[in-house]
Amino acid sequence: MKLVLLRNNLVESLSAVEHSVGMNANLPILKSVLLRAFENKILLTTTDLEIATQSTVPGKIIEDGECSIPFLLLNSIVKNILSERVSINEEGKKITITTDNYEAEIQGNNPKDFPLIPSVHDTKHFFKINSSILRDALSAVSAAVQYSEIRPEISGVLFKYEKDSLVFVGTDSFRLVEKRVLAKEIETSFEAISMIIPKKTIEELLRVLGKNDVLVEIFIDPNQVLFKMPAGQIISRLIDGNFPEYQGVIPKEVENELTVDREEMINAIKLTAAFAGRTQGISMNVKDGKNFLELHSADGALGENRYKVPAKIKGGAFSAIFNWKYILDGLRIYAESEIVIGATPGRPALIRSSHDASLVYVLMPIKL
Repeated sequence: MKLVLLRNNLVESLSAVEHSVGMNANLPILKSVLLRAFENKILLTTTDLEIATQSTVPGKIIEDGECSIPFLLLNSIVKNILSERVSINEEGKKITITTDNYEAEIQGNNPKDFPLIPSVHDTKHFFKINSSILRDALSAVSAAVQYSEIRPEISGVLFKYEKDSLVFVGTDSFRLVEKRVLAKEIETSFEAISMIIPKKTIEELLRVLGKNDVLVEIFIDPNQVLFKMPAGQIISRLIDGNFPEYQGVIPKEVENELTVDREEMINAIKLTAAFAGRTQGISMNVKDGKNFLELHSADGALGENRYKVPAKIKGGAFSAIFNWKYILDGLRIYAESEIVIGATPGRPALIRSSHDASLVYVLMPIKL
């Protein structure tokens, strides 16, 4: 194999596949990147056996071939060389990297030992979605997802398509986020489908998508999903299990609605949280006839503090305690200046936009 590449292109592609490099001591081949030149395409591949990431590198192919190179070594060399052009030659297991003033010989691995990357066989059924829509939806719902060994079915994001919308849901049982994308905003050949995408895959997909605006094609088999983009693709296993029946958790009606400035609420939470202590609890209080929401936290060893947030209030008196970190997470998934907090004593609270019902954040109160 003989290639000539631009350093910046190679750096970008190595960065795209970096987080799928395996660290299994029993399978050292997973610490490598597979570099293949075939059919006028240069492809980098890494995998940890749960997720595989592939990135296409622009470059000149002088001779087709493939090689397996220790990722950390290759990445370190490419990031530190100063020359614009990089030549990579492979002969046997010896890989030579040269520039105008630098040369390195790397002992590679047998590319035949690199794990076989699975492929999705059903390419007749698909989703096509703009990366900005997918990125916004996954960014919002992933805020509520935490890895759980006890309940693996909530260690990922629910991806569910019905006739009128594509629904994304994330939960850790303490809070829940649902984002709905209208059917007219996507293209699909599915009539209905549901799957759970692992948290790590979501994080990797968000990182690879970055801020670029591209079309993402999604193909699904019973046990895996493929996200295909112009510059590469991610293939991942799916979580086996049934996502919890969550619809009943989302409040349909609330006794109190508080409309507040989002930025001031964020600042108030950060300030009040200084006295929250190990419980991380902040009380939210509304009194009859008042036009503000009072936040309060106290710790026997530290003291206490209060913050009055101006609010438009519908409903009567209200008091509840919430985890302040979870409140912040809920506020941060919105971009609007005004948000609405819906609350009923003893029930989950609802955070939503003042004008968009497609995204909701549900938070369980702390019971003392």
